[in-house]
Amino acid sequence: MIPDLRPELENMIKEISTKNTYSGNKISDSIMKMFEVEIKELNAGVLVPFWLGVLQRGRGPRRSTTDHKLYLKIYKWMEKRGMFRSKTPQGKINEAKSMTWYINKYGNQQFRNKTFIDIYESVRKKTIENINTKFSNQINKITYDIL
Repeated sequence: MIPDLRPELENMIKEISTKNTYSGNKISDSIMKMFEVEIKELNAGVLVPFWLGVLQRGRGPRRSTTDHKLYLKIYKWMEKRGMFRSKTPQGKINEAKSMTWYINKYGNQQFRNKTFIDIYESVRKKTIENINTKFSNQINKITYDIL
């Protein structure tokens, strides 16, 4: 009988949700909802957002020149924090575009400072060790029963 891995994988997701990001905040619930435990017939795992590395290493400079309207998200972020120096709507848009250009060119502050925040790696290793222990105990029990 193969041991059930769901508890270990769900515990892994729970531990990741308690980690702090570069800004010192916990990972938001909207991001944590993207984490899923997937168990199939012969394999099991945790599905995580492909951009999880950005939370750990920061956002590097862009390689593409395609405009994805990032300045609109930065505008909302700056407005929420009262960061605008300009009083006119067009001035605020220009400030958001300027910050977007800088991030696109040089990356965000976390990336520029080369700060690695361990969100996933240590929890992953700990979970693998727990699963290995669980399997080895199961194999020992089977071997003991046979012999």
